[in-house]
Amino acid sequence: MLGDAFQAEAERLFSPTMGTEAVGPLLYDVVMMTRPKSVLEIGAGYTSLFLLQALADVNGREQAERAAKDEPGTTLLPDYVDAPKAPARLHVIDNLSHGKTTADQLEASAERLGIGDPLTMHVADFVGYADKLPEEAVPFDLVWLDCGRLDLLQHFRKAYWPLVNKNGGLILIHSLSTNFHGQMFLSELRLSQATTHFNAYEMMTLLEPHKARQNSVTMIRVTEKLATRIHTAQA
Repeated sequence: MLGDAFQAEAERLFSPTMGTEAVGPLLYDVVMMTRPKSVLEIGAGYTSLFLLQALADVNGREQAERAAKDEPGTTLLPDYVDAPKAPARLHVIDNLSHGKTTADQLEASAERLGIGDPLTMHVADFVGYADKLPEEAVPFDLVWLDCGRLDLLQHFRKAYWPLVNKNGGLILIHSLSTNFHGQMFLSELRLSQATTHFNAYEMMTLLEPHKARQNSVTMIRVTEKLATRIHTAQA
């Protein structure tokens, strides 16, 4: 899964200031579960490697699943497994301005691990950049956002949220739970969900209670055009 070579490269990119030691493995598992084909990360570094490794591992697993789909007792869905799929892509936006960033090392680490092909690096400020992303990248199935200021969070909601897949696309945002700016943004989302956008998204937050900062992940599932399929009578 995440072998010695991966761990060594991840250590190169790890910054204690960023507080993403638990988030990286979480993002890996989210990708392995949800199989996104277009991923956007705003704020690169340690977590980017986990996203890239997961995209590579999903590709390998999908090949194995095609061979195993007819085995007795399988839980695989044949029409999904057999469907042609474009290669998954990760678009990363980072202006490399953070004093503790390791984003400038990402491309080299990914190449050393042999997982760099899905990566497109956009060295830019994400404010005002949404309309510069490739048209073929949209909609995004998964977005990972790591920024802390209220004005930046509000810009993300206005400019980038509309680019997320409305049929179950996921948005994960770092550290909103125990700081003033994050709580203000969460309050805006809760008010919107309770009034004008009741069926537009689902939301929950995972808190790391042992940390004073950089200590949570808020997970949002966009459900504006959710299409639910029923495969079985019971689980």
